[in-house]
Amino acid sequence: MRIPNPNPFPIDNFPLIMKNAILEVQTNAGFPIPLIAVSALGPVAAACQNLIDVELPIGSVSPTSLFLLIIAESGEGKTPVDRLFAKSLRDFEENEAKKLQAVIPKLKAQRESWEIQRREILRAIKINRKNALRQNDPEENDLLDKEFEQLQQSLEDHLANEPKRARRVKIFHNDTTPAKMLSDLHEVWLSAYLNSDEAGSIFRSRAMADRGMINQLWDGATLTVDRISAPSFQVKDARLSISLAVQSGVLRDFLNDRATDFRSIGALARYLVACPVSTKGTRILDDRPQFTEHLTAYQQRITAILEHDKLEMDNGRKERKVLIFSLDAKKYWFDFKNSIELDLIPGRYLSDIDDFASKITTNLARIAALFHHFEGHEGDISLETISRAGALCNWFIHQFKSLFSSLPEIPQEVADTYEMERFLWDWCSRHQGHSYILRSLVSQYGPNRLRGASGKGRRAYALDQLAMQGKIWLEFHGKKSWIRLNPQYFPVNVALLQYQSY
Repeated sequence: MRIPNPNPFPIDNFPLIMKNAILEVQTNAGFPIPLIAVSALGPVAAACQNLIDVELPIGSVSPTSLFLLIIAESGEGKTPVDRLFAKSLRDFEENEAKKLQAVIPKLKAQRESWEIQRREILRAIKINRKNALRQNDPEENDLLDKEFEQLQQSLEDHLANEPKRARRVKIFHNDTTPAKMLSDLHEVWLSAYLNSDEAGSIFRSRAMADRGMINQLWDGATLTVDRISAPSFQVKDARLSISLAVQSGVLRDFLNDRATDFRSIGALARYLVACPVSTKGTRILDDRPQFTEHLTAYQQRITAILEHDKLEMDNGRKERKVLIFSLDAKKYWFDFKNSIELDLIPGRYLSDIDDFASKITTNLARIAALFHHFEGHEGDISLETISRAGALCNWFIHQFKSLFSSLPEIPQEVADTYEMERFLWDWCSRHQGHSYILRSLVSQYGPNRLRGASGKGRRAYALDQLAMQGKIWLEFHGKKSWIRLNPQYFPVNVALLQYQSY
């Protein structure tokens, strides 16, 4: 019998280039599709986040950064898949570094020449002012003042033509500190990607220690950095995407150590989490040629986006392009948000993951904007695009629910009844299927919390519940109170019933 998947991954809703690349890698290697798909989504966010923002239908503007987390054990393909899809980012960063090295001598020479001219103008101004202080002739003073005005204008013109400092492209930030990351975002490159296929070290790193800072970068907030030994500065309009893969045990240890903080401040809620079913044991490969044309197309598209971003930055771009939704897409977003809101009512599906649910509509807008830009569309984000993003967000909702939903609290009375039934079952099994037990023995040897005088009330309630369910009978014989076990529920030896007595 084939059991249907209750939460099938919506691969058909990805942009065609992404979908084809994901399926191609899956065909070649056999790794889980959700693992491959989320690995492909990270570089898209990292490439696009510095080019585009998205305006939410409520009017606020949001970054298009994503925080992604894959939970998978060793051998599931985290490392090879991450290398395939992050290759364009790494190659672009390396190529830009080589280009920069080639022009550094020329740039240094230009700056040195500019500095020499600046110092000469300042020296001329200094001489002019000294002469003006020594001069008593009004006509000479007028001439010096006019010369001073000309020198000032020359200095202003010269400063306006200061050679641009070489901008190094730095995308990846792994072994870093919060202070270093902020410094790089301020001085080097405004867009960062925190990426690891074995994220245990990242979770323990100093970069993740300041989770408030990480949250603010997800929000696109301005951060002020105050320093004692150096000038303070502001990090404005910086962007950060995160894509991490981690083994379940490592994540469990991390959450157990810092769960209260990591979840209570909204850090975990920002992550789109995937925990794919393992494909180990099914990855039967052969010597047929492996095709990579669709993966190459994906990588080329990422490279094209990065090159476009670099060109605009070199040309002095001041603001990112803000994508907006069409009227139909706005209605879809509001309907999606309202359905989420209704499920936050206590006892409803999302009530115990309300922290994640409060962020999912923002992630919906971000994914829709990323799909729109990656596919090369112009104009407003369409209903068709946001609908596809919505299918993916629904999948992430169910994943988060299955992983981080709190277990329903069991009422004390129900737990006591269950413990009593388990004790009676064990007692019957250990005593050759006898069907009778004295209530005094239950008081003395029963479940710990139901023993003695302190547990008398709870013990009586549990036995009454089992009696009402027809699993036991409470009987008095003489002056003793007995419990008789129903053979339909307990391992009573029916063959011995006629020989058993109380």
